Amino acid sequence: MSSSAEAIGGAAVEALRIELPEVELPRVPRAALLWSRGLTIAGVLMTLFTLDVITVLFADYWLFQSLGLPDVFWTNFRMGAQLYVGAFVAFAAAISVPAFTHEIGSRGRSFVLKTAFLVASIAAYLAATNYSEFLLGGRGFTFDKTDPVFGLDIGFYAFDLPNLWIAWRYLTWAAFFFLFFSVACANAERAREAGALPLSRLRARIAISSTLPSRIAWCLLGVLLAAGVWLTRYDLLLKNNSDAATIKRGAQYLDVVGLFSSLNYIWVTTFVILGFTAAIAVVLAALQDARPGERERFRKAWRVALWLVVFDFGFKSAVVVRYWLFVKPNEPVIQLPYIARHIDATREGYGLGGIQEVDFLPNRPGDPVPSAESLLASPTLKNAPLWPGFVSYLERWIDTQHSQRILQTQGSAMVYGPTLELLQQQQKLRTYYNFINVDSVRYTVNGEKKMFVSAVRETPLFEPVPWLAYWGQRFMMFTHGFGLTMATASGVTPDGGLDYVSWDIPSKVTYPELAVKEPRVYYGEGSATMAFSNVHEMKELDYPTDQDRAEIFLPEGENVGVKIDSLWKRLVFGWRSGKFWELVFSDLIKPNTRVHYIRTPVDRLARIAPFLFYDSNPYAVAVDGRIVWIVNAMTTSDRYPYSLIEELGDKSDERSPFPRPTRWINYVEDSIKGTVDATTGKITFYKIKDGPVVRAWQKVYPSLFTPAEKMPEGVRKQLTYPTQLLHIQFDDLYIYYHMKDPMYFFNMEDMWDDADEVLGPILDTGKAITFSMEPYACMLDTGDGVLPRSNPRVQYSQAMVFTPEKALNLRGIPIVYQDPPDYGKLVVLQIPKGQYVIGPEQADAATDQEPVISQNFSWWNRRGTEVIRGHTTLLPIGKEILYVEPIFLRSEQNHLPQLKKVVVIMRGKPFMENSLPEAVRAAVKWWDEHNQEEASKRAAPVSDGSRPAA
Repeated sequence: MSSSAEAIGGAAVEALRIELPEVELPRVPRAALLWSRGLTIAGVLMTLFTLDVITVLFADYWLFQSLGLPDVFWTNFRMGAQLYVGAFVAFAAAISVPAFTHEIGSRGRSFVLKTAFLVASIAAYLAATNYSEFLLGGRGFTFDKTDPVFGLDIGFYAFDLPNLWIAWRYLTWAAFFFLFFSVACANAERAREAGALPLSRLRARIAISSTLPSRIAWCLLGVLLAAGVWLTRYDLLLKNNSDAATIKRGAQYLDVVGLFSSLNYIWVTTFVILGFTAAIAVVLAALQDARPGERERFRKAWRVALWLVVFDFGFKSAVVVRYWLFVKPNEPVIQLPYIARHIDATREGYGLGGIQEVDFLPNRPGDPVPSAESLLASPTLKNAPLWPGFVSYLERWIDTQHSQRILQTQGSAMVYGPTLELLQQQQKLRTYYNFINVDSVRYTVNGEKKMFVSAVRETPLFEPVPWLAYWGQRFMMFTHGFGLTMATASGVTPDGGLDYVSWDIPSKVTYPELAVKEPRVYYGEGSATMAFSNVHEMKELDYPTDQDRAEIFLPEGENVGVKIDSLWKRLVFGWRSGKFWELVFSDLIKPNTRVHYIRTPVDRLARIAPFLFYDSNPYAVAVDGRIVWIVNAMTTSDRYPYSLIEELGDKSDERSPFPRPTRWINYVEDSIKGTVDATTGKITFYKIKDGPVVRAWQKVYPSLFTPAEKMPEGVRKQLTYPTQLLHIQFDDLYIYYHMKDPMYFFNMEDMWDDADEVLGPILDTGKAITFSMEPYACMLDTGDGVLPRSNPRVQYSQAMVFTPEKALNLRGIPIVYQDPPDYGKLVVLQIPKGQYVIGPEQADAATDQEPVISQNFSWWNRRGTEVIRGHTTLLPIGKEILYVEPIFLRSEQNHLPQLKKVVVIMRGKPFMENSLPEAVRAAVKWWDEHNQEEASKRAAPVSDGSRPAA
């Protein structure tokens, strides 16, 4: 019974075994399959990226076309296309040729070709981005100055050498890929042959790789590496030396003098690389060739290669030994000619050679006191910038002493901006309007030049907000700002507010010279998104009326924006705007709909001429009844031999809420003024200087630049010197490079430092924070016998203040004139080294130490109210120097600052009154009485022979 049951059970089990299907266990995909799929995915992504770039090209073409500059677009496109095709062919050939010179099978060849397409596409795109450099190189552009070592024109370093390095870099990478894939294909070919050489042995592996394509690739790579080393001889004049070096940039004595010099070492290394390449090529050929005698040739080639390396190392050691035994002990005398080269090149590169230096010793205690009325009658005090025409922000890398400011303001980076805060409270008027920045401008009204603070009322809809739930509201309804708001820089109302001369919507003006007939601002600092006009069945807001709103429809003949008159334009602008489906399928978009894009002034100009460097603080002015943005643009280079390289751009207190990339340079020209019409977006580049770099760009783009003679008078009268250029010239360079004597420069005998000031709200603890004084605008009388005379006599200027390093007394006052024909004239008032004149931080300290003023600050700075220390402005009036500081009060709950007091520091003593005239009169009166008391003491007879007290 049991045996039969067991038999039946065994049969059942056997039947189950037969019926169970075979299941294949999962396997890891082959590496080749993974690579193939990865390349396919990468190719798809590269194709999508290329399509994205194509949309950018079309959008750029329509932009250039709308601005009347299609030839500029095609100049860029042709050069970019040539670089793209050249790089694509070079890399595609370098990678794919080994696949056809080796038998690697169809699958392997397909893998290599996919890789070639992907790598060549990436290299081609990167190469095309260098079109600007290649537009300048190889065209014979010169500086008409030669370098002191090789005797080559500076244009070779600025225009040609960058192209040589870019071409070398791409060719070297192509040669590397050629070598890599030649070796890989050689190994793949031998791996397919049964009974091949044992692949585990290194020598056998090298022998397998030593095919003819591999040796050609090796020789090509070696020649290119030698050429790269040889090119570094020119970089000796451009190299940054160590901080401990005698010369910060450029060739030193050891680099170019003597047998064991850096220049000769470059020659040695060049030939060593060529010899080493040839020796290794012989080694590879010997490994590949099995004929008798090849082993001996192999050994000889290895010995040659090793001796070449030893010779290179020995020559370099001799150079180092020479430095420590002969050069270092004789510094700085041995380096003086090279220090002089560095000083001269830096001064030339940054335009410091034309500075007019004036010895200036202002009046001090005991000197005659000018009358209060003569001081108040000067254009300098009549236009004293009590209301700042700038907004100061903390630098991006917060200093330790500034962290408390960030905590107090709950993350706000603004240090000081009372004008902007007041405008936002009083003239914003509607939810969708705002003011982004404040600028100093000047206009001639009633025959007198006056200084104003100005701001543009914009619609900065950067981010979606609850009351803008529908995308069309941001893009189609609230499309533009409206009007300029202006106030006098020195005027104060009885309640401590701005003295407006242009205000409200529609604008009301005090002076007809400030009137604007076309107040619409489609293009402004806050215009970060696209905007669409003439949208079907949706009215575009023009401006708010008393209880309603005015609407606008652009006339057919108005040259504003780009018409969306094709499906392709819908697709492109839909993709670029991030609202693809809404724009492509919207019935609101019709053929007469206009799109405004790239609307911020700096971005718009940079899109057309990216080779220029733009000051990040554009300013708007009224020109012939229109609002026009003016942007300072500079032509630069980082390849000027021996000149110190510095970072151009915002570095200290920011002047713009939208930081822009900085640029490393060692040569700069204040050569271009760019304008953007706030309504139409029309741009113009005015060439105001004929420097070597801007001359070269003008030859590349003959239609881009407009001569300065054709500049409208309204623009000419509003020219300003680039603040960031003035900053780098003086705050970074002149503080050292005013010392022209090489020995003085080596010892840093007379270093300067930018002056500091107390600025912004005083903290609850009563602590004030000092910040560096940035360039500030002022109106100066050049006919008072101190400043060099200009035409016109009253100059709208920018000034800076400097003290000696590690000291606080006044040392220098750099000033730049800004009114043509003397625009750009640089003057430095230098205080004699041995004379004491109070500096800005000492003036602020004197204010803090005055008992009455200090008590008032403590009383005002109670809970709920902030005392804001204004910008301490140094104003030279003849031989008198006055420090003027406005004092603001502001509620912590509502940022509505009011200018309540003005402090004037005269000859070291502060006086605080309700207004500037009152403070000046109080200062003059006190010093008159003080001088009379001192005179009477000196005149009093002394009976005991002792001297009267001072």
